[in-house]
Amino acid sequence: MVRIKHRYLLFDILYPPTSDSKITPRDEFSTFSKSESNALIQLHQTSPAKINPRTILSTIRKALQDNYGDTGSGKAGGSLIVKYFSNKTSTGILRCDREQSDLIVAALSLITKIESNFVIFRCLHVSGTIKKCEEYSIDKTRQLINVIKNNKGKVEDYMLEMNEIKQVEDDINFDGEEKGGLPIDENQEDSS
Repeated sequence: MVRIKHRYLLFDILYPPTSDSKITPRDEFSTFSKSESNALIQLHQTSPAKINPRTILSTIRKALQDNYGDTGSGKAGGSLIVKYFSNKTSTGILRCDREQSDLIVAALSLITKIESNFVIFRCLHVSGTIKKCEEYSIDKTRQLINVIKNNKGKVEDYMLEMNEIKQVEDDINFDGEEKGGLPIDENQEDSS
């Protein structure tokens, strides 16, 4: 019997400032990028109560349908489940089939609006277990809180570190192989 393999996608929802003067005062919009900690706080808002696992799931399925048609929606949308979502942190975990995880990550990045709120979905981590997603989320949240508290020029370092980690994760696939196809030997010592 064959085991069905899943992937768990850790995502967060960011709330960019709007330029509409009816929604956001012009002063707040123009000073958005002047203070790095204010920019991070603005982006990492709590989600409104109307954004819940059901609305997130329907939004993702609609994005799959709009961008990938019936085939993409049928392949990826059927096994998609929101395992966890917190309105306070705007963070959630999705479960999907292993083969369709890239398609769902792409659909997440194409979502710009949910329940009349402009949003940015950001996939932070992809893992084979939900526990690893939870651990990653806790570590990154602690780092973000420390950066906002201490804000002594460390915001740029934090963002650069996040980009470097993402590049390393992209270079290594989930089977422990590099993109070049060579297996990674954890016991191998550095020859330099």
